[in-house]
Amino acid sequence: MAAEFYPVIVVGGGASGMAAAITAAGILGPGKVLLLERGARAGRKLLAAGNGRCNLSNRFADVSRYHGADPGFVGPAFQRFPVEENLKFFERLGLLAVEEEEGKLYPMSLQAAAVLDVLRLALEEGGVTLLTGIDVLSVRPGKEGFSLLCKTEEGERL
Repeated sequence: MAAEFYPVIVVGGGASGMAAAITAAGILGPGKVLLLERGARAGRKLLAAGNGRCNLSNRFADVSRYHGADPGFVGPAFQRFPVEENLKFFERLGLLAVEEEEGKLYPMSLQAAAVLDVLRLALEEGGVTLLTGIDVLSVRPGKEGFSLLCKTEEGERL
């Protein structure tokens, strides 16, 4: 495969990666965003989220409830992408949410597959190029942007 240029390359086809690619494609237009996923399918883990119901967020999400290696990450993330923005993002894709006990927010269908379906459809409609089975080995800055060294499932280096 020959080297190609994309203004935006998103590494990781999980829920956040798909959302980032959809958002970037909405700004830049079709054919400008590449989404790379190591696995065979983007968003596969979504199907197990929330016991198969895919909790979208929590109305009562609070920084004080998060503990980890970098506790300072959560505050700015919540400020930039609060719960209401998350819900608006999914509404724009045609997915409505329902609130259950303790502020837990799920797709109205209560099916994780519905979330995955709207994300995949939005990727397609937005003209995002999705490549699966691609392992990103390194990212290097250069004069014209960044270069990625990748390996396919077959062991081919790109």
